[in-house]
Amino acid sequence: MNALEAAAATGRWARRNVGEKVLLCGGLLLLAVSLPAWPAAPVVLTAVVGAAIAARVPPRLFAALVLAPVAFVAVGSFPLLVSVSTDGLGWSPTGPQRAAETIARTFAAVSCTMLFAVTTPMSELLAWANRRGIPRFVTYLADVTYRMTGTLIESARSMHLAQAQRLGHATRRGLLLGVAGQSANLFIMAFSRARRLGEGLELRAEPGASAVLLIERPGDRRFVLASIAVLVAVVAVVAAVRGWLPWPG
Repeated sequence: MNALEAAAATGRWARRNVGEKVLLCGGLLLLAVSLPAWPAAPVVLTAVVGAAIAARVPPRLFAALVLAPVAFVAVGSFPLLVSVSTDGLGWSPTGPQRAAETIARTFAAVSCTMLFAVTTPMSELLAWANRRGIPRFVTYLADVTYRMTGTLIESARSMHLAQAQRLGHATRRGLLLGVAGQSANLFIMAFSRARRLGEGLELRAEPGASAVLLIERPGDRRFVLASIAVLVAVVAVVAAVRGWLPWPG
């Protein structure tokens, strides 16, 4: 069990109804991508941080989960700073603003997604999706992909540790050769384990019949009302800052 799974299974919101967390995190995600980046992104991010504190999410884990994809998007936003014309490459006058909006919107959206991931065990999410009418083959693919990803991550960690214990990382050349060899082995291992995992699940029963016994989580009306209040407050703040609300006088 990795750090994300451990936090999701032992967190304060681990036993909370999945639908309630979908309402809060999904609603904030929808607002993050649909409202103007300013001021929606910082407002949504503030709401997510407050929810993470209320859920007692490990701050270092949450920061690492959010910053990794945001850094990837930040690097990929550099092309927005330039424009291509008949005169060649040049600085785009609107590039910095578009890049900043893209990064800010990504920051807010990824925070919503990671808040849901770090507070919801995958087993409960798949069971909730099945009860809500999501096709079985969709949850089956999600289940297999999740298991395969966890297996490959654990295998990569074990291979890296074994190489380090054999002093394979003592030199830069050895480190590069070790990473190259591990990547090749992991690539082959992925296909082999994917085939065996699929065969094992098919032999158990109908594809997708890998459900486990889960406890029905009762709904909490106070949490639902609080989530709706947070969403309404975010919309109200954005509307006030953007001047969408008619002020008396």
